[in-house]
Amino acid sequence: MTTRPTHVVLGGNGVIGRETLRALLSRGENVASVGRRPSTVEGSRSITADLLVAEDVSRAVAGARTAYLTAGLPYSARIWAEQWPVIVANAIEAALTHDTHLVYFDNVYAYGRVEGSMTERTPINPAGKKGRVRADALRTLATAASERGLVYTVGRSADFYGPGANTSVFNTFALDKIAVGKDGTWLYDADKPHSLTYTPDIGNALTILGADPAARGSIWHLPTAAPLTGRQYIELAAGSDASVKIMSCTTMRIGALFNSGARETLEMGYQYTAPYVFDSHAFETSFSVVSTPAEEGIAVSLAFARNQIPT
Repeated sequence: MTTRPTHVVLGGNGVIGRETLRALLSRGENVASVGRRPSTVEGSRSITADLLVAEDVSRAVAGARTAYLTAGLPYSARIWAEQWPVIVANAIEAALTHDTHLVYFDNVYAYGRVEGSMTERTPINPAGKKGRVRADALRTLATAASERGLVYTVGRSADFYGPGANTSVFNTFALDKIAVGKDGTWLYDADKPHSLTYTPDIGNALTILGADPAARGSIWHLPTAAPLTGRQYIELAAGSDASVKIMSCTTMRIGALFNSGARETLEMGYQYTAPYVFDSHAFETSFSVVSTPAEEGIAVSLAFARNQIPT
């Protein structure tokens, strides 16, 4: 008889899912990746399932001590509004049915516009459609905990980047371009501080939240290095004399007339026109974890991007 996995990663084929699987495997855990396609992470079991189908999710979670919801969706407010509530509800039902601890990976969209640093105490005040979807999910989780006994923990990151992080704005607009000899691009204002979370740090931190009883039931900001400006990030990747291209709001609006990705990005433009500072001090102090320095994370991510260039 095949032993059921102790940990299952719902959305194991995405960048955060893959990093979570690797972190769990490095700890010697019995782990499975749940998704529509087999996992590409060596050493992980694959459970083929559709997170939009409740029966699939329940089957995948059965017997697991901890489930990590790390799934991503196409960057569309319409798709988020239609599908994210279903995915979250299915994960909740499966966790309740099988007495499984649910670790929920979140972003900062539900905070909306923030003055000063974002902390775990920052009020939920979404400024757009995607933020409202995320805020609704948090309310759904909290209600399931208070009314039905769900055990869950939230791990939240800032904008992320990392090796193979193909949904990252920084990867797409800067690192991937620099890897092929082009100028890196930053959105709107390259001289405002902007926090970036390194994806391997996210995976490692989520496994801590899944394993440490002291973390359970709380919201945690995942380890994130001190913010730099967009210009500084690009100079770390391309050299101190690097040229930095700026994607202006006007250019983005023109692009939005023809490109759905640009239209969706416009909604989150406020994150690039003011300081975007993410404070992970509580996690790092509580669990004695240090975030990866930006220069190290960028070097690894850029090397990965260069290795993907066809020869």
